[in-house]
Amino acid sequence: MEEPQRIQIPVKGLEQGDAEISALVAGPEDGEPVVLLHGMPASAELWRGVLPRLAEAGYRAWAPDLPGYGSTRIPSDGDYSVVGAAELVASWLRSDGEGSPGHPVWLVGHDLGGAVAQVLVARYPELVSRLTLGDTVAEDSWPVTPVKIFRAIAKMGLYVPSAALGLVPNPYAWSELRKGFNNPAVCDRPTAERVFWNGKAKDPAGRRAFSRHLASLDAAQTVEAAPRLKDLEMPVLLLWGKDDVFQTWDEVGERLRGLLPDPDVKVVEGAGHFFPLERPKAYAEALLEWAGSSALR
Repeated sequence: MEEPQRIQIPVKGLEQGDAEISALVAGPEDGEPVVLLHGMPASAELWRGVLPRLAEAGYRAWAPDLPGYGSTRIPSDGDYSVVGAAELVASWLRSDGEGSPGHPVWLVGHDLGGAVAQVLVARYPELVSRLTLGDTVAEDSWPVTPVKIFRAIAKMGLYVPSAALGLVPNPYAWSELRKGFNNPAVCDRPTAERVFWNGKAKDPAGRRAFSRHLASLDAAQTVEAAPRLKDLEMPVLLLWGKDDVFQTWDEVGERLRGLLPDPDVKVVEGAGHFFPLERPKAYAEALLEWAGSSALR
């Protein structure tokens, strides 16, 4: 199975200056492009187990680090919010340089990456051929309590020094993170460090970027995008872990279903909030099964 490769992609001509997106990519260059957006507090590494399976099916699969995460870098005065991330991804999709998937793409968003996907598709539906939202937010269903705490710390200017002193991650953060898994054993220390904390704690530039992102978080941006979701014309799948305790299907998933025009739904037993990391094979199989059925319509 093909191992995803990490590449750095310059994005020029943004309003607040140039950026560089760091992304994992796998699959044939002429394959249908799929762009997968991670959420909080993950990175592109969330998708490492999903990408090879999409590549094996012939897709060209991309997973970028969003602003404030991983090795993606935007100007220090850039927009680190959900809207800023959506605008950055849209600019990347529209660019025709090397390292761009082009458009339209099949857009997959998890957690806060689903918020970015909602804003992007509400503003630029022509960039998206198919949309999958998984274990994501809806309107004002976020931020959840742990994120509210980290956001408050960032707004007080305390995240960067706390991280520099080794207080991030702390026992509370580890405890809350493990709640996102049906099987917490999947979230061992090396995996969690690679997927969730790499760059946010030990790297000075990374922790400053993550702090700016935390301080920028505002559910008003997804509330503003929500009314436009009813006008979407592309196929949409809601893919959820049944055991998600942060964005539950019964409350948030059903709420999102009501905002969309007749989406397909798949709720999977034995999967928690971090479904793509916990069960990457099942996640990829659900995506591919739906892609095949939606293509027949």
